[in-house]
Amino acid sequence: MKEKVEGKHIFRCAGLVNEEDLGHYIRIPVLIDYVREYGTDSSYLDEQSVRQFVEWRPEYKNAVFECANGRIENGVFTPAGKKDASRLYTHSEVGKMSKSKYNVINPDDVVDVYGADCFRMYEMFLGPIEQSKPWDTKGIDGVSKFLKRFWALFAHQDQWIVSTGGHPDRESLRILHQTIQRVRDDINRFSINTCVSHFMICVNELKRLDCHHRDILEPLVLLIAPFAPHIAEELWHLLGHKTSVHHGHYPEVIDSYLISDEVVYPVSINGKRRAEMTVPTDTDAKKVEELALALPEIVKWMDGLHVRKVIVVPGRMINIVAG
Repeated sequence: MKEKVEGKHIFRCAGLVNEEDLGHYIRIPVLIDYVREYGTDSSYLDEQSVRQFVEWRPEYKNAVFECANGRIENGVFTPAGKKDASRLYTHSEVGKMSKSKYNVINPDDVVDVYGADCFRMYEMFLGPIEQSKPWDTKGIDGVSKFLKRFWALFAHQDQWIVSTGGHPDRESLRILHQTIQRVRDDINRFSINTCVSHFMICVNELKRLDCHHRDILEPLVLLIAPFAPHIAEELWHLLGHKTSVHHGHYPEVIDSYLISDEVVYPVSINGKRRAEMTVPTDTDAKKVEELALALPEIVKWMDGLHVRKVIVVPGRMINIVAG
């Protein structure tokens, strides 16, 4: 904010103020509830935010708020009709919450909207526990959607869909045990935020495989219990257990399931990816080369070219050098 000009306080968008001119301005704290995209480099106040701010600080009811595309005065933006034009960009300070900075968020309000497990996992997901992190309600929506996807592995429209017949496929077992290994390793490193990432990847992969087998989902409930205790407890009892999920044995990694039976090779011609193929893991390099050259997509791209060399990096990639 600049001192009074012609009897009015003038608030200028952070994007309009040069760093060397900051000494001529006063920074005024704004209640975090009014700031859009708080914690990002593009946090801002819009017309509604300015009206809320003025109601909160009535001494500025006659102030002028200057944006890059106009100004807000008496709650009205001029010129009117421009979508997203009335943005008064702010500076979000990343640090501890404090009443003096008006950036305190009541956790009870967040729990009422998203639930305790979502709030808990979002706090973990923000970043390394030793670092300060800005709060952004956009991020918590992502964790909320993840927990809904996790629940959807067990039930759909209030219908229990967990299967118990037969054995789960090897790909689902590989995904489960990779997740167990990664989560256990990261817990030991106190890397809690990456544990949440591993759960998200696991759930997405199991959804892709349409996996609802009890032998996969039950260990997953045990694994996620320290992170989302309430959902885990509910699912544990729905799975038929009488004791608490926290009395169960934390899942152990079975190394044999970590080895994939197949490998997906990206196939490139002169460094540009043109196709991919899946082959058994134990396929030798010569056979991999033959299969790659026989792919219809590769045959099409090789029209008029001569194969000079085929580079096979086992388990990783194939590059055909042609000219």
